[in-house]
Amino acid sequence: MKLFFSILKKIILLLISVLIFFLSHPNSFFSDGIGFLGYFIYLPVLFLMEKSSLKTVFLWGGLYGAFSYGLFAFWLKNFHPLTLYIICIVYFLIFALVFFILKVIKNSFRTYFCFFSCVFLCAFEYLKTLGFCGFSYGVSAYTQWKNIYFIQICQIVGVFGLNILIIFPSCLIFGVYINYINRISFEKQIIQTQTNSYSNDFLKNEKKKNIFAWKKYYVSALVWLVLMCFSYCFGFYTIQNHKKSMANHDYVNIVAIQNNEDPWKNGLVEYSKNIKNLEKLTEETIDYYKQIDFVIWPETAVVPSIMTHYQGGKDKNRKEVIKSLLEFIDDRNVIFVIGNSYEQRNPTGKIDRYNSVFVFEPKRNVIPPKPEIYSKIHLVPFTEYFPYKEKFPSFYKKLLNGDTQMWEKGKEYKVFYNKNLYFSTPVCFEDTFGDDCRRFVKNGARAFFNLSNDAWSKSFVCQKQHLSMAVFRCVENKVPTVRSTSSGQTCIINEYGKIIAQAPAFCESYVIGRIPVLKDFKISVYSRFGDYAGKIEVILILLILIIKLFSVIITKVIKK
Repeated sequence: MKLFFSILKKIILLLISVLIFFLSHPNSFFSDGIGFLGYFIYLPVLFLMEKSSLKTVFLWGGLYGAFSYGLFAFWLKNFHPLTLYIICIVYFLIFALVFFILKVIKNSFRTYFCFFSCVFLCAFEYLKTLGFCGFSYGVSAYTQWKNIYFIQICQIVGVFGLNILIIFPSCLIFGVYINYINRISFEKQIIQTQTNSYSNDFLKNEKKKNIFAWKKYYVSALVWLVLMCFSYCFGFYTIQNHKKSMANHDYVNIVAIQNNEDPWKNGLVEYSKNIKNLEKLTEETIDYYKQIDFVIWPETAVVPSIMTHYQGGKDKNRKEVIKSLLEFIDDRNVIFVIGNSYEQRNPTGKIDRYNSVFVFEPKRNVIPPKPEIYSKIHLVPFTEYFPYKEKFPSFYKKLLNGDTQMWEKGKEYKVFYNKNLYFSTPVCFEDTFGDDCRRFVKNGARAFFNLSNDAWSKSFVCQKQHLSMAVFRCVENKVPTVRSTSSGQTCIINEYGKIIAQAPAFCESYVIGRIPVLKDFKISVYSRFGDYAGKIEVILILLILIIKLFSVIITKVIKK
């Protein structure tokens, strides 16, 4: 019976952990997410870890990882039958290891577990965004995307610096609870034994330790509150100061098109229809607002390769479609920023395909097409890029099942210049990574034009989760973003993360607005140094674990 109730408690804690993680981010029930829950994401997780033995902690950690990310990213199932399974398996393995390390830290650092667990969890959230399987979705700080004043501190410390303030309350509350339970347990033990001089001395020492522990938590809570207040004050000052400075800036007028295409429909008829729709929406905006400087179309808005079919494509029908499109662009007095594929023959004679952005200036580089080009660098793992196809050919063939298109990586963090504006064009998934976007700014960009296509997900939640991360790229780098998406969220975000114009999701629409041409721009601390906060967290936790390992080894040697 005890075993049954023990397992039941763990199941309840598991469900609560998964639910808090799911609800704190944009979700099916609360489109903006319940940001306040972000401060308690890891609280039930820590209790679940505490209730698990060292032998079973792997299992409970794995179940938490699989269920939380499986529910959080449920929309992946609409892209490819394998992707949701992959994410569940990957995060089962990741959190099995995370729970085990947390258990080891708790057993090794009982007095300072509150602090060391916070550092470890922050380091973990940074590390999970790196490498081939790097996935920024689910980082705790993103739960605060609507808290505009609070998140301004990210221009100094980035998302992974902000993470400390978000994760620490869970660790602090857990530490206080464990300290309280240990104290109650100790006092019961003392009462049950005969009082003697030894036990009285022992009790006095334990009381001193307990008083020190409470003081430690009081001071920690106070420091956390001071940092929270500082963050809000800094944000308020930053925004007010920024509003005053905007009066002296020039602006450019921009249209972001949302064509609401179905990415699963293929064929020339469908592609032609979509291009005509894009042209129609563009015409409407130009007729409505004459002084447009830029028109932005979404990621791969034009499917047939413009360069390939204009220069020498064998398909005459596709060539005619491309020719008609270029004539349309060349007749308009605006800069076009278009998502398209770019094909290039490599030294081996093989054709490499890139997910690219073309920038066309009428009467200069449209006919024949010689656009300025940026090719996507950070590709989506498994669905856009798989570097191990030679080692796992059968798995690679399964990934190619259906309409999956694999791409080659771009090589340059390109900065475009037109209409006195320096801008870069991170493509879709790229604006979920702070380090990628800050490289554009470090190279000279003063605005982002993000071209995205989340229509494949058929999920408003997916699009809102993506938007919640895009907001932070503006705050970190102090630059505005214009997002043109296939089905949402097409919008304009200002330099401090406020959405100033937005189109409704899953409909044909567009956003018209303006963004400043930032002069006398001072690059932010984050743009200059990147995710240094995450790197420091990783170094700290490694040092802590190494020092503990050496102390254990030295202690054993001395005893011998």
